[in-house]
Amino acid sequence: MNSYVAVVRKIAINLFLLLLSVETFMQLIQHQAIYFSDLSISYGQKQCIDDFNATIYYGSRIGIIGRNGSGKTSLIKILAGIIEPNDGKIIAPDDINVGYVPQLIDDGDILSGGQRFNKRLSEALSLEPNVLLLDEPTNHLDVKNRKALISMLKRYSGTLIIVTHDRELLRNVIDTIWHVANGSVTIFNGRYENYLELQKHKEQSLESRIRDLNYQKTQAHETLMKEQHRAKNSKVRGEKHIKERKWPTIGSAAKMSRSVTTAVDNKARILHNKQGVVEELQSLYVHEVLIPKFNLDAVVLGDKTIVNISDGSCGYNGLLIVSNINISLNSMEKMIIRGDNASGKSTLLKAILGDIIISKSGEWCFPNIQDIGYLEQHYSQLDANKTVVEIIYAVMPTWSHAEIRDHLNSFLLRKNEEVNLPTQYLSGGEKVRLSLALIAARPPKLLLLDEITNNIDLETKAHLIQVLRSYPGAFILICHDNDFIHQLAIDKYYQINNGTFSIESR
Repeated sequence: MNSYVAVVRKIAINLFLLLLSVETFMQLIQHQAIYFSDLSISYGQKQCIDDFNATIYYGSRIGIIGRNGSGKTSLIKILAGIIEPNDGKIIAPDDINVGYVPQLIDDGDILSGGQRFNKRLSEALSLEPNVLLLDEPTNHLDVKNRKALISMLKRYSGTLIIVTHDRELLRNVIDTIWHVANGSVTIFNGRYENYLELQKHKEQSLESRIRDLNYQKTQAHETLMKEQHRAKNSKVRGEKHIKERKWPTIGSAAKMSRSVTTAVDNKARILHNKQGVVEELQSLYVHEVLIPKFNLDAVVLGDKTIVNISDGSCGYNGLLIVSNINISLNSMEKMIIRGDNASGKSTLLKAILGDIIISKSGEWCFPNIQDIGYLEQHYSQLDANKTVVEIIYAVMPTWSHAEIRDHLNSFLLRKNEEVNLPTQYLSGGEKVRLSLALIAARPPKLLLLDEITNNIDLETKAHLIQVLRSYPGAFILICHDNDFIHQLAIDKYYQINNGTFSIESR
C-alpha cells in the first residue's frame, strides 16, 4: 500500500513539474526577449558602460550590482524609457509593460521612507507590468516590510530587474548577476553566493599573478642593472682602446646596445602586464581593506555612563511619539534601536541632539552637543564647499598637511584630485569615508548613526563595518539591514513598538 502511494505521489509530482514547464514554455513563447545592442552610457568624459550586449528572457530575475556612480541606475532608467543611451539601442517587444520604482530620496514628505516606497510600488503594480524595475527598493524598509517585499518578489512571475546592494534580497530573489564596473557589464548566471565565490577565486589567481610579475620585475631590474653596468664598462674599455689606438669591434658595441634595449623592453613589458592585472583585480567585486586610525588623544575612554534616560518621552507639535524611554549606556557600549518605519527612531536621536522642534520629558542625561557625532545617509555634517583636506584641518588645526594626508590615506582618500576637491563633488562612497575619517580624527564621546547603510554600495558598507567594529567610543545605531547588524559587536538591543520604547527580546 505504501509503495502504491509513493508511486502515485511521484506521478503527481512529475505531472505538476510537466505542467509547470509547459506554462513556463508558453510564457516564453508569448513574451519575446529584450535585447541590448552595443549600449553605451557616459557622463561628460566618464564612460560608465561601453558596448553592452545582452538578452533578457521573460521571467529573468536580474540583480544589478556595482560601485556607486558606475551606471546602474542609468541602465534601468533606459529600460524604463526615461533616458536615452549615448549610443546603441534596446530592442523590446511590442507587449512590454514596464513598472518602475525609482530610488527614493528624502524630499521632506510627511510619509516615512517605507510608506513612500510602498505607495510607489503599489502604483507600479497597479499597471500589471510584465517587467518590474526597482532601484534600491529596501533602502527605507523596516524588517517587516523587507520580508513582505521579498515574499512578493518571489511570487512575481514577470521579468524582474533590481539595482540593489542588499545581500538578503540578492540571495533570496535573484538568479542572474549583472556586475557594472570599469565601463563594462559582467553577466553571471547563478546565485549571488556562487558569484562571490567565483570572484574570490579570481582575486586569489590575480594576486598570485601579481606576485609572480613582481618577482619578474625584480629579476628584470637586476638584469637591466647588469647590462647597464656591462655597457658602462665596455664604454670605458672602448675609450681606453682609442687612447691606445686599439679600435673595438663595431659588432660588440652593437651587441651591448641591443642587450640593454632588450632588458629595458622586458621591464616595460612586465610593468604593462602588471598594470593590466591590477586593473582586472580592481574590477572584481571585492573591496580594499580599510585600516582606520583613531586619534585616541581626542576621547576619554573608560567605564563611565555617558547616556542615562529615565522615564523619558519625546514628540513634536504636541504629539507624543515615543514613551517609556529608559537607557543606560557607558562610554564603550554599542547599542541599536529597531522598529517599524515611522515608529519614532529618528525622533529619539533628534531629541538627544537637542533639536528644538522636539519636546521631551523625563530625566535626560547625555554629552554636550560638541561631544556628539552624527552620521546619516545625506552627510549633512560635511561642508559642501570645503575640500577634503580643509574639513579635516578644521577639526585638527595642529596637524601638518602631511599628517592630514596620512590620516586620509587610512580611509582610502589618496588622490590629489580627491582630497583637494570640494565635498559636493565627491561620490557617495567617498563622502562616507570622509565622514568616517572626520570621526576618527576627533572621536566623539557618543556617535549617532541614522540609517547609514542606505544608498551605499557593498564596498562602502564593508568599510563602515571595519570602522564601527574598531570604534573605541559608544554609538547608537538605527538600521534595518540585518546582514550589516550581525557583523557588528552590538551590546544592547532596543526596539520601539507602537510608540513604546523597550528592550528587544532576543
